[in-house]
Amino acid sequence: MEYRFYTTDVFTHKPFNGARIPVFPQADGLSAEKMQLIANENNASDTVFILNDDEKNSKKIRIFNAAKKELKPATHTLIAASKVLTSLKMLPLDSHTPLFFKNDQNVSQVYVTNDNGEPGLIIQSQQTRALIDHFVPTREELASMLSLIPADIGFDQHQPLIVSCDIPYLIVPIKSYNAVRAARFDMNAWSHSSAPASIAHGILLFSNNTDNNEADFHVRLVGPDIASHEDPPVAPVMAQFANYLCQNPNTKRGTHIFSVQRGANDQRQSMLSIEMDNKEDTQLTIRIGGSAVITSESTLLV
Repeated sequence: MEYRFYTTDVFTHKPFNGARIPVFPQADGLSAEKMQLIANENNASDTVFILNDDEKNSKKIRIFNAAKKELKPATHTLIAASKVLTSLKMLPLDSHTPLFFKNDQNVSQVYVTNDNGEPGLIIQSQQTRALIDHFVPTREELASMLSLIPADIGFDQHQPLIVSCDIPYLIVPIKSYNAVRAARFDMNAWSHSSAPASIAHGILLFSNNTDNNEADFHVRLVGPDIASHEDPPVAPVMAQFANYLCQNPNTKRGTHIFSVQRGANDQRQSMLSIEMDNKEDTQLTIRIGGSAVITSESTLLV
């Protein structure tokens, strides 16, 4: 059978930037085993498969990666799916009409703005609850596992914390963009630190020095399951990051809007728009938005 698929670049206005996400808009008939094989062949961070659903403005969604894992939907995969489906008129393009994506018992809600008849900004809203752990490796341990120096760690009352919104991540403030880019994860130092005991899945590095970029923060994911040359999508960790920022005494009560950059200046860059409602409560509402472009259309014969 023939299956059409579209390659999208997410969190960018420019082709060949952002996160590359292939999307199969009509994947009914593909087994999970075939989906996994296709994801392996694509060798992208995530491959999205869309299946029909009986409810209005609703689709079923499955995501597989090249590491032979099925994943839960994250904002970057939902944006990719929404971009393709609204571009193909398979879902309505109306910023007041929510689109629904179902994955097992989970339902994600997405809004797509209409930009002169084309999908513009695509926004996912999330209700989050976070667990905060202050027991983290020392500054010296962190510097060792990141191949940096202790002076690179921390700025503006930001301190390393472990934040969990279902999945725990160690979030580490870094003083400069250059230090974020220079960091190299050291597995030996990690294994001999207290980090593995926290069951942290990885480390999110961030700096507010973005090398004259328009973003408010530059971020990068590193960790035991991430190759040194990889710069994976960060959307799945934005709930943890937003909750982390609310722990800082400089983050006042109210709505905050900021932008986050992923990717080195000479590589594929992503730009995420984040809005969060800090009510100084256990629940935090965040809205993650971004643009996407379709870079190719292909047919797979299976």
